[in-house]
Amino acid sequence: MPDEIKKEIRAARVNVMLARYILVIIAAFLFLLMLLGGSYVVLMQTKQSADLSIDTNDTKAAVYSTTKAQVDALSASLSETRTILDQEILYSKVLANIGQQLPAGTVIGTLNLTSANFTGTPLTIDAYAKTNDAAVALREKFQSSPYFSNVKLESVSDSSTGISGYPIKVSLSLVMNRTIAK
Repeated sequence: MPDEIKKEIRAARVNVMLARYILVIIAAFLFLLMLLGGSYVVLMQTKQSADLSIDTNDTKAAVYSTTKAQVDALSASLSETRTILDQEILYSKVLANIGQQLPAGTVIGTLNLTSANFTGTPLTIDAYAKTNDAAVALREKFQSSPYFSNVKLESVSDSSTGISGYPIKVSLSLVMNRTIAK
C-alpha cells in the first residue's frame, strides 16, 4: 500500500476516535444537564414545601397571638404585684422578732412602729426591767441582734409609775433593718 493511503487510513481512524470522544462528551454533558434539571426540580419542590410550612405556622402563630398578649399582660401584672409584696411589712413578724430579743426580767412599755422606722429612722423603745443587770442585758441583746443597728441606751431610771414588779425604766434608741419583717 502506498504511503498516502496509509496516512488517510490513520487519519480516518483518528477521526473515528475523535467522533466517539465527541459523542461520549455530548452524552456526559446531556447527563449532567439532566442531573442539574432534576436537582432544580427537587429544590423547587422543597422550597414550595418549606413556604407552605411557613404559611401554616404563621397562621397557627396568629391564632395564639392573643393568648401570648394575655400572658405578657399577666406577667407584667405579676411583676408589679411582686414589687408590692416585696415592700410589704408584716408587723406581726416584726413584733415577734422584737419579742425574741427581750431577755428574762424585761417587758416592753411603749413601742410606736411606723413605716419610716424601716427606712432608717430611729425607733425609741421604752421597756421595764426587774434589775439593772436585766436592763444591761436588754441593751446587749438588741446590739447583738442582726435586726438592729445603732443601738443606744437613752436612759435608765427608777420608775414608780411603771409596771408592777419592774421598777427600772429603760429607754433605747435603735435603727431597724428591713430584714426584721421577713
